[in-house]
Amino acid sequence: MNIAVFGAGAVGSLLGGLLSTVHEVTLIGRREHMDAVRDRRLRLSGTVSGVFSPAAVESVSGIDVQDAVLITVKAYDTEAALSNIEAIVGRHTIVATVQNGLGNAEKLVRAYGPRAIVGVPVLGATYLGPGEIKVSGLKEVVVGSTVGQHGSAVRLAAALTECGVPSRISASIMNEVWSKAVVNASINPITALVGKENGSILRDDGLRELSRAVCLEAARTADACGILLASDPFERVMEIVRATAGNRSSMLQDVERGRRTEIDQINGALVRAGEAKGIDMPINRTLWSLVRGKR
Repeated sequence: MNIAVFGAGAVGSLLGGLLSTVHEVTLIGRREHMDAVRDRRLRLSGTVSGVFSPAAVESVSGIDVQDAVLITVKAYDTEAALSNIEAIVGRHTIVATVQNGLGNAEKLVRAYGPRAIVGVPVLGATYLGPGEIKVSGLKEVVVGSTVGQHGSAVRLAAALTECGVPSRISASIMNEVWSKAVVNASINPITALVGKENGSILRDDGLRELSRAVCLEAARTADACGILLASDPFERVMEIVRATAGNRSSMLQDVERGRRTEIDQINGALVRAGEAKGIDMPINRTLWSLVRGKR
């Protein structure tokens, strides 16, 4: 397959690098990173390691129509990404969001209808510098369609799996999207505010209870929106905390680098959804405000 990865930062580069072992992959990202990939190749270290040679460019200009396009930009850049990829999306191109946060799937479906596929990445990747990504975990990418196009989801999952990216199909992909959003909401803003790795929530009673309160608010919202989460959502949060105890969340990394975070698309989106259903969301709203104030 010809596959373009639009917004190739840490996650996009990890997936694109592995996909390039079998498929013709083009990374589209920031100039400094793309220059390094072209000049010195892409280097992955950590739980997945190796040197990879995908094509690397700064824009879609000159790229042919692709068999699949993976959107891996930050959630606040989704609409701009959808506009940018138009030239490389044909009638039969699979267009997939592989992002954090709520709202991406709906935007993709509005733009591309049955070609839209949703991917939920369960992995840890950190951008170390141009051409270098550290991998702290690669559990799976869950793939599905919100409009019944499961054949396209199967094709994408197969392409990922044959390149060493464990993938599975979900017939209820929005449950998976929300489940990850609840986990992210219960971990990322707390770590971003205290400036510590995920394991701090495990070790500190106060942080753990704060995480529990965030999770319970978010779970009530999910239930009101018809979303089915795990029977014990907070236990799922703690499973992720234990598995990623040494990780510095993407939101913490953004705060440390002075970059915009995805708080609006995570806790902010949960607040908007909950309050629309008449659910009080004071703790999520407080974290939303505090992280926004870090800009």
